Parts: sequence; structure tokens; C-alpha cells
Amino acid sequence: MRKTAGFTLIELVIVIVILGILGAVAAPRFLNLQGDAYGANVKSLAGSLQTAATLANTKAILEGKDNVAVAGTTTDQLPGYEGVAFAFGYPTIGTNEENGAKWQDGILGALQSAITENDYTISGTGGVLTIQPKARDGNASKCFVKYTQATDGIAAKVQSEADCD
Repeated sequence: MRKTAGFTLIELVIVIVILGILGAVAAPRFLNLQGDAYGANVKSLAGSLQTAATLANTKAILEGKDNVAVAGTTTDQLPGYEGVAFAFGYPTIGTNEENGAKWQDGILGALQSAITENDYTISGTGGVLTIQPKARDGNASKCFVKYTQATDGIAAKVQSEADCD
């Protein structure tokens, strides 16, 4: 008699069932693509804010307005940054208009980014502007960008947390 090599139908069905269970339970834990996308977006936004602040600071230094407590008012504008208020050479967080939804006269005005109130929660008090994706409001402590405006002798600071799972 000859032995045949191979798997029985029952063995194949059991393997397929096990793979199905693994796919349904384990795969979503390893493939958190939406959280990773929001995290990458937050990191990109933090980099953009840092770049905008650095470029604006360079312009303020070149114009000799880097030691002024509040520059950028109607009498003291930086060319290219009309309407953007500065403090010690860096853009301020701006003013709270219409329930905190618009910050165009601060760092967001200098950045001129695609940040809209529909995609992000934007709030600011005490010289700190916080931006969070609205889709991640439940994870606000781990998914945000904060811009702290400059004070006398301390440069503006951008910090972020991009654990947006």
C-alpha cells in the first residue's frame, strides 16, 4: 500500500478557523492605522509650528524687533507678518475671537496653515495655545500640540504628544 501525503479536510477547516479568530482579535491591535495617522498629523503640525516660530523670530531679529514686549500692532508691524502680534521676537498666541475659534493674529496667522475649526479644537489661555484633533477629544492628554509664547529671556516653545490611539 501506498501512503498519501497531505492534509485532511478537517485539518484545513481547523486552520482556517484559527486564522479567522486571530484576524478578528489580534489584527486590529497591531493595525491601528487611524491612531497612527492622527499621531503623524500631530507631529507634522508641531514641526510646522516650530518652523513658523523660528522663521518669524529670524524676521524679527533682522528687523531689530526681537526685544519688544508686544510688537506687530498697527504701529509696529513686521513686513510679511502684517496683523501678527509678536512678543520678544516670536508670534504670540493671538486673541480669542468668537469663542476661541480664531487665532489668526497670532502664531496660526504666521503659519497660515490648513488648520480649521472643523478638524481641530483650538484653545488658548495664559500664553499657551493648544491644538487637538477633534476626532481624538477623548484622548486629549496624549494627542495635542502646545505653543507657549515667548517671555522676557525665554524663547517660544512647541511641545507635542502624539499617542493618538
